[in-house]
Amino acid sequence: MILLVAINSKYVHTNLAVRYLYQLCKEIYPCKYLEFNINQPLHEVLYEILTKKPEYVAISTYIWNRSYVEKLVEGLKKARKDIKIVLGGPEVYFDRLDDWQYVDFIIKGEGEYPLLEFCSCIATGRKFAEKDYPPFDLKDLPFAYEDEILDQNRIYYYESSRGCPFKCSYCLSSIEKGVRFAPLEKVFEELEYLFKKNVRLIKFVDRTFNVNKERAIEIIEFCKKYSQNTQVHFEIDPTLLDDDIILALNSSKQGLFRLEIGLQSFNPKTLDAIDRVYDIERIDKNLKKVLSNKNCIVHLDLIAGLPYEDFITFKKSLDSTVLYFADEVQLGFLKMLKGTKIRNEAQKYNYEFFDHPPYEVVSNQFISFEEIYKLKRIEELIDKIYNRQYLYYLLRYIFKKTSPSEFFEKLSQKIDSNLNTKEFIKKLYYVVKEQFISDSMILNNLFKFDILRKFPEEFLPEELSITKEHKETIKQAVYSIDFKRLGFESAKEILRKGRACLFEFDIERFIEDNSIEKGNFLYIFFEQSFEKYKL
Repeated sequence: MILLVAINSKYVHTNLAVRYLYQLCKEIYPCKYLEFNINQPLHEVLYEILTKKPEYVAISTYIWNRSYVEKLVEGLKKARKDIKIVLGGPEVYFDRLDDWQYVDFIIKGEGEYPLLEFCSCIATGRKFAEKDYPPFDLKDLPFAYEDEILDQNRIYYYESSRGCPFKCSYCLSSIEKGVRFAPLEKVFEELEYLFKKNVRLIKFVDRTFNVNKERAIEIIEFCKKYSQNTQVHFEIDPTLLDDDIILALNSSKQGLFRLEIGLQSFNPKTLDAIDRVYDIERIDKNLKKVLSNKNCIVHLDLIAGLPYEDFITFKKSLDSTVLYFADEVQLGFLKMLKGTKIRNEAQKYNYEFFDHPPYEVVSNQFISFEEIYKLKRIEELIDKIYNRQYLYYLLRYIFKKTSPSEFFEKLSQKIDSNLNTKEFIKKLYYVVKEQFISDSMILNNLFKFDILRKFPEEFLPEELSITKEHKETIKQAVYSIDFKRLGFESAKEILRKGRACLFEFDIERFIEDNSIEKGNFLYIFFEQSFEKYKL
C-alpha cells in the first residue's frame, strides 16, 4: 500500500496534491492518504503513519514543511528499514537523491503522470525510472474532494488553471511554460458541489486568476449566482484588470470575494529588475475602482529585499500601498527559492540569505540586515494595528499628517507587538498621545471609538474609561430608542449585547470631511456594525 502524506502549515489547510494522486492512483495500486500539520508532535505523526503499515510513504514537500519532513523520513526509516520513501512537491524539484539520506525516490515536477507510472511499475514488478512527462491535461484531473466529509472550519483549495503568463524572477511559477485551463463545465460542477456543502472558504490556487478575462468573469458570475455563505479567494493581477471584470467583482454581495493582489513594489527600477510586468498608473486606477464600493475584501502584498529597493524606497512603496486603505496589507520578505532567476543572480546583487527554508533574505547591496529587522518590526505592527483594525478611524486621521511608514517606524521603537492585548492598547494610546496627536479631544474620542468597535469597555485605557455619570446618561438614552427597529426585544438586551458610549462630536462626519460637529453623540457597537444617535 502507498500512503500519501500531506504535512500542512495549519490544521485549517487542505492539500490538493494528495487528494488528486489518491483519486488517480487508487485503481492501479492500493492507496490511502493522511493529512497532518507542522504543529503536531513528530512522534504522533510517525505513529499514525506506521500503524497503517504502508510499503511506500509518499510525501508532498514545500518550503514550510521541509524541516519537518527531514525529521519525519529519518524517523520512518529508523523505525522500519524496509519502508520506501518517495518525495515530491516544489521543494524537491531541484534536489538530487543524494541530498536526502533516508529517501528512496524523488518525483520532480507535476506529480500526476509520474506517480501513475510509479504505481503501475510496482503493481507489475517493473523498475521505476524517472523520465520527462508532458503537462497533465486538467480535464482529466479528478475532483479532489469527491466522497469526502467536508469540515466547515477548513479552507478548501481549488485549481482551475496551472501556470502563469508572467516571469517574475523571484517566483517558481516563472519556470513553467504557458497557462493551462480546466474546462469550465468541470469547474462549475465542482464549485457547485462545494457551494452546496456550504464550506466557509474556497481558495483558488490559480497563480493569475484573471489571465483570461472572459473566463474569469464567467467564474465570478457563477460564484455570485450559486454561493450562499461561501467566500471565494482569487489571486488577481492588477495590471490585467479592466472595467468589465471590476464591474463583475464590485456588483457582488459584500464579502463574497477575497482578492489577493501582489503589488510587490512601486519602484520602477525594482520592477524592471525582477521582470515584473507593470503599469503603475493603470494599477492605481484599477485599485481605486475595486476599492470604491468595499464589496470585495482586498489584500495587498509587498515584498521587502528586492533589487534596487533600499530602506527609503521601500517605505515609499509601503506608503503608497497603505494609503489605498485596503482591508489588509502584507509586508513579506523575499524568499530566495531554488531554481528561480533571482537566486541565480544572488552574486550580482550581493544577496545573503538563509541556507535553510524558507531561504529568506538577510541582506543585499541595497538593504542591510538592520534595515530588514526594522521592517520586520513594522510588519508586526501593521498586522496588529492595521489589518486587525485596532485603530481603523484614528489611522485615517493620523495619515493625513504623518506618512504610514513614519508612523509605524516610530511606533516600532516605542512598543512591543508581543504585549498582551490590554497592555498593547494601553501602551499604544500613550505613544500616539505623545508622538502623533496633540489635540486631546480628537485623540480621546477617536481612540475610544476604535477600541469599542472591536473590544469590550475594559480594554479602554484608564484615562478613557466611561464614568458612572456617562453610564447613567447612556442607559437613559438607550431606553429611549426604538429597540425593535434594531431587532431587539428590549433596551436591556441592547445594553447586554452591544457596547454603548457617548462621544463629543460626530465621528463619521469628522472622518469624512474633517469637520467637527460638537454635541452628545451616542454610538452603539455590535459585532459587525454600529448605530449613531444625536442626543
